[in-house]
Amino acid sequence: MPRALRYTDFRARRRVLVSSDFGYAPGRAPRPTDIIDKATWKGIVILPDDVAVRTSNYHGATLKHLHDLWGAWIESFGNKHDCMFPVMLDAADDFQAATYNAMTGYYRLSVAALRSALELTAIGAWAQACKKQPDFNLWRAGKCEISFGKTCDGLIGATAVLRQHLYSTINDGLFDHKSAGTGGGFARRIYGGISEFSHARPGHTDGDMRKSNGPIYVRSAFNHVAWIQCEIVGLCFVLLLIARPKQRVPMAAIELFNNVKRLKSRATRAAFQYLYTTPSA
Repeated sequence: MPRALRYTDFRARRRVLVSSDFGYAPGRAPRPTDIIDKATWKGIVILPDDVAVRTSNYHGATLKHLHDLWGAWIESFGNKHDCMFPVMLDAADDFQAATYNAMTGYYRLSVAALRSALELTAIGAWAQACKKQPDFNLWRAGKCEISFGKTCDGLIGATAVLRQHLYSTINDGLFDHKSAGTGGGFARRIYGGISEFSHARPGHTDGDMRKSNGPIYVRSAFNHVAWIQCEIVGLCFVLLLIARPKQRVPMAAIELFNNVKRLKSRATRAAFQYLYTTPSA
């Protein structure tokens, strides 16, 4: 039978925010009018809670790292309402959701959130770097579609010097078209890979990763989606630098690019090193 955590464990009790915790809270929240029954509550949360405790028992450092990267992304918003600002806001939610889903055993949904973050950031970077503000406004208004492939096509031209540098140093690129025998640049390759999870294709479902129905803790699955998150966050910071060449990057992100175990993509690391100059003290 399930047992309660000891009260000495800080994870044992839930906490809720009060009005003063919010930046904007016009009045008191209404009193509860339809509280969930105990059996339904337990049926919904007991398995994810179990996975969250088990995951945080063995992956505390990784969870902190992912949380710090989310914080670094938020710190990079800036005050200028350019094409990047709204997509960065939405991508931040995706990064936070990706970490939470991974911690609670919803591994496929974690990767699906990362696909959304990458797609959003690529659209913003394309619009900013290629001066496509009118198209971006139409997209934001829901009046046109902008595919990931279209953003990559546009970014090829907008990053010609970077592309030449990457091919001369590591013989790889970020946005290149797919061709016979290749999956294109790294951005297209990883987007294609995570799309397999987003569409729940055979071999990429939670059942495939967990070998079980319902959320359970699987070390290898958590490690895999945590690595994917590091790769996507890294690529999104590169897109941010393409869109905003003078962008300052928080230390947590810089440390990610220096960690080969967490960020394995040579193209992403090489692009960051080329685009970013660490400010002098």
